[in-house]
Amino acid sequence: MSRQRGRHRLRPPRLHLRHAALADPRVVRQRRRRFVLPVWQRGHAVLRLNRPTATAAPGRPSTTRRGILHSVRGDDRGAVATIVAILLAGGVLLGMGALVLDVGKLYVEREELQSGADAAVMAVAKECAQSTVGCVVSLLDGTAQYYANENAKDGASRVSVICGRLADSGLPACPDQPDNLTRCVNDPPDGEYIEVRTTTELSDGSTLLPPILAQTLLGNEGYEGSTVGACARAAFGPPEPARGLAVTLSMCEWEKLTGVGTVYPDSPPSYPPAGTDKPIYLHATDGAEGCPAGPSGWDEPGGFGWLDESGPCEATINEDGTVGGNTGVSSTDTCQTALKSYYDSREVLFIPVFDGVQGSGASTTYHIAGMAAFVLTGYRLPAFGEKSWLSGTHLCKSASEKCLYGYFTQALMPVTGPIGGPELGATVVTLVG
Repeated sequence: MSRQRGRHRLRPPRLHLRHAALADPRVVRQRRRRFVLPVWQRGHAVLRLNRPTATAAPGRPSTTRRGILHSVRGDDRGAVATIVAILLAGGVLLGMGALVLDVGKLYVEREELQSGADAAVMAVAKECAQSTVGCVVSLLDGTAQYYANENAKDGASRVSVICGRLADSGLPACPDQPDNLTRCVNDPPDGEYIEVRTTTELSDGSTLLPPILAQTLLGNEGYEGSTVGACARAAFGPPEPARGLAVTLSMCEWEKLTGVGTVYPDSPPSYPPAGTDKPIYLHATDGAEGCPAGPSGWDEPGGFGWLDESGPCEATINEDGTVGGNTGVSSTDTCQTALKSYYDSREVLFIPVFDGVQGSGASTTYHIAGMAAFVLTGYRLPAFGEKSWLSGTHLCKSASEKCLYGYFTQALMPVTGPIGGPELGATVVTLVG
């Protein structure tokens, strides 16, 4: 009985590990966990140890995967070398090399020759635009060759042709264009133009650009190189009025001071004698003289006027040749700054010339005929004036008059642009092919 009571007496509880208090969860996750069963179930239980799964470091394959990849790569050894040998023996690599290297070399040569032709034709066109007397091949060749060589990487090229269409000059007519990419783009313009053609010339005098790989191709053993060419064409003439100083002079004044385009004093840095410059009066004042007639529906007063500014003392002419203006006598601060700058520099300014005016005051509209080259020698405006640096005095009739002093001349505009205005002394040179 006592033994029976001893068998069935209460036993103290036995805590399983999974019921134990956990000090730090991270520690438990990192160690092996062992599940312990009650004593009376041990005979039928299977103790299982949860082993941590081996994982690879981030960015690195597992040991098993690396072994598989290593085995596959080992089977491909020598395959690339075999492919290269086949391509090389079949001429594929040589053909690709010739295409990339030799054709690329021709392309670079072509770009250098084209740049040289563009620079050369602009230079000789400017010389011919200023004087037809010196517009002969023997005098232009040195200028053209200089600019062509300056645009070649090796400093060598050849100007093969200088030709064109220019009255009273010594330029020959241009030969027929070649039937390849070396020809000038577009057809020649109807007016005056200059054309320059350049070809390959090496520093040793050879005119053939030697190959790199092209001669190694089958059937191409005798290939010694190619001669590359380029062509450029420039035209020049009076510009279409588009933008200019926000001051406009009368066509009537231009005709009187130039003898209708027959007399032009020297342009800077050469200067005419004292007394050559004349006063041009603001057309709304008493000193301005009228002109016989303007275009239909327009008056044509003499003198000068102010234009509406689209920038600092700058006016933009509309496509129909009109631009707004003002018959007021005072100039803006920006135009005073511009006039003072031209007065001090004694340089040519390019100024719009009007042949008609409508309205008055702020509703004035001018019709611009073209652009003229004008040298400003002085001015007398309200609270703003300078004596003529050429004649040494004020040229206005009285101190109450408002006028500009100067003379018209011939000069090249420093920018390119469309050609199409009347001949008023200003000339623009532009590439046309």
